[in-house]
Amino acid sequence: MKNINFLDLLKSVTSRWLWLVMAMIAGGLLAWGVTSFLDPLYEANAVFTVTIDYTQTGALTDIEEDQAMRGVGDIIFSDEVVSAALTALNSAGMDLSREEFFEDAIFDREEFRWAIRYRDADPVVARQVVTAWQEQADAILQDSLEHARMAASFQEVLTGLELCLQRGTQAGGGAAECTLQNLDGILAAISDTSALITGELAQSRGLFSALAVSLSDKADLPAQPVRYQTGMLVLSGMLTGLLAAIFLLAVRFSREQNPKHE
Repeated sequence: MKNINFLDLLKSVTSRWLWLVMAMIAGGLLAWGVTSFLDPLYEANAVFTVTIDYTQTGALTDIEEDQAMRGVGDIIFSDEVVSAALTALNSAGMDLSREEFFEDAIFDREEFRWAIRYRDADPVVARQVVTAWQEQADAILQDSLEHARMAASFQEVLTGLELCLQRGTQAGGGAAECTLQNLDGILAAISDTSALITGELAQSRGLFSALAVSLSDKADLPAQPVRYQTGMLVLSGMLTGLLAAIFLLAVRFSREQNPKHE
């Protein structure tokens, strides 16, 4: 048996390029036909819009804005929110596990918007999951922002107390309440206010008071099914057809180069 020359094999295969193209088309059509027999998927979605009050923060760098957006996104897709949503769904009679949720949940960012999506063969289920998700996320986001605003308010009080302390320790003193005689009271107020700030910041979950998050688009019942991964399946079918054609042509070339002799 003679050895097969790889260059000759390559020339033989490429010379039959029409066969390769037809095999790719056939594979793609076959894959597309398979997708038509798959169960339709419905996608429900909701959108959170984030705004920043630049009168409070001043100009922010792109990195700072990105960090602010990521902070909101981290909460929306946090274990706290997902667990609360699953608990609400289970209470409503839907037995959905974390694994099932994460398998069909989609979460992406569009500039200053966070979109949450869920896909299911039942459009009612898709909307129900996103509704529970959006409600829990919105509740926790608003709670976090309220604590962030409280922290900012207490910070203003702390600044005033520190200024009062500074004036009281200077020669000539300041206002009547900002005197050395009231030093212990001022120090106690500073300590208490600092503790309040620490507590509020912990409950703000990393958000700051200049942020505002609104649920701009709530989940609706999806009317039309969506197809996802169809393009990938068709591409895989085309690639499979191409490889099959190359294999068959290689087998044919091998037989032509090494005919059997009786």
